[in-house]
Amino acid sequence: PRNFEIFSGIVLPAHGEYSFLRRHYQVLSASRRAVSINAIYEDGPFYSGQRRQVNGTVSFRPHRGWLINAGADYNQVALKEGHFTTRVWRNDINTQFNPFVSLVNRLQFDTVTRQLGWQSRFRWIIKPGNDLYLVYSQNWKDQTTLQTLDRKGSIKVSKTLRF
Repeated sequence: PRNFEIFSGIVLPAHGEYSFLRRHYQVLSASRRAVSINAIYEDGPFYSGQRRQVNGTVSFRPHRGWLINAGADYNQVALKEGHFTTRVWRNDINTQFNPFVSLVNRLQFDTVTRQLGWQSRFRWIIKPGNDLYLVYSQNWKDQTTLQTLDRKGSIKVSKTLRF
């Protein structure tokens, strides 16, 4: 219904008609192994042009209850209105202390906004259906030094009522 700035300085005009068709190719290995991969390639029409996406993750299970992921997401977009590329780098460290208590950490860097983000999520399954979550997140802007943009904390309690 109105002009849309898809990327800094690249505006898609209002009332355009677009169709999307993605070709998707994926290679992955069994996630239960000590080292596993998940690689995805997609391409196809995207608004007024073309888009290519490459996404990959390497996962390590050094010990029972531990999962470490390192991955990246790369997008190359070529439109009539302009071209741009995005990259996101991410790292996850997940720990399961026992079947009822886990801690998930994600660190992510976006090369377009030059922002680094971290989220930590603690989950305690008090009993199946009754969970407690503690979540903390913080974002930094990459200047000459990391400058804090925001930090947030939240608590979520989930209770199942059976009747």
